[in-house]
Amino acid sequence: MTSISVQDFNLLRQNEALNILDIRDSQDFEMGHLLNAISLPATSLPNELNKLDKNATYYVISYSGRRSEIIANFLENHGYKAIHVIGGMRDIKQLAA
Repeated sequence: MTSISVQDFNLLRQNEALNILDIRDSQDFEMGHLLNAISLPATSLPNELNKLDKNATYYVISYSGRRSEIIANFLENHGYKAIHVIGGMRDIKQLAA
């Protein structure tokens, strides 16, 4: 599985349009998310895989990065390209502060 630091992820997303998969629950997503992020809660993901494109690369974000690592592995095991964002939204918010 591929991982990326929050710092490298932030630099990359400033220069490229990325497929950002936010796996937090919908309430957390509504309280704040990255521009153009796709909300697909981890609990719904197994039933919603058909919404994802196997030709796309997804940057998977959770709150702290723990669940995103698990989900990125899950996606890769099902034939998707997924990159785990280490530190998640918690660290992204700290960078912005």
